[in-house]
Amino acid sequence: MRYINPVLVIPRPPARIIPGAVHLPAFFTPTEQEELVNQARELARKAAGTPVAMRRPKVGHGQMDAWLLSLGWFWATNPYRMVREVDGHPVPPIPENFQAIADNVMATAREIDPLVGPTPKIETALVNFYPPGKGMGQHVDAEEKSDNAVVSLSFGQDTIFRIAGRDTLLLSGDVVVFGGPARRAKHGVLGARKGTSDLLDGRLNITMRQMEGS
Repeated sequence: MRYINPVLVIPRPPARIIPGAVHLPAFFTPTEQEELVNQARELARKAAGTPVAMRRPKVGHGQMDAWLLSLGWFWATNPYRMVREVDGHPVPPIPENFQAIADNVMATAREIDPLVGPTPKIETALVNFYPPGKGMGQHVDAEEKSDNAVVSLSFGQDTIFRIAGRDTLLLSGDVVVFGGPARRAKHGVLGARKGTSDLLDGRLNITMRQMEGS
């Protein structure tokens, strides 16, 4: 168990990272975090053994460090494209609770920075698992036609989220939103920090987004 000296706890208020990007620390309670992690595990279990199972995608001549499960639309690589089925197998649907989560997140984020824009209609989501020490390099989310915000949930081990050159420490239960002028900004995460979570041996990230135009 990680010990946190209460004297050393630093306040972590909600904050704008850059125009259009907002960090919402401790958005989920420990109980809510556990429920969402268990939900993600069940989604992965149901898709196991199918063409749409959680996988480490091949990118170029290499392979990603993260394990990805696509919901709603399938994130295919080589070349990048979004599809609704793989080898005749439909992509798992978006869980019913995801839209309500996005609604709550966006309402809170707009209080910090209205530039995050309107709430996305959640049509696709990625459930990403990062083993300890693994992250994802800088990239732009460009597959979706919609310019509405990306809602990104973080569970388990700590990491550093980097967007447009700005670094933000993410702990379990934190949320990041990037929309408006930040929607197509380059972003990525550094390696999940081993030993920083009792919830997961690694980091789980759920990103929710709208596919089609507003």
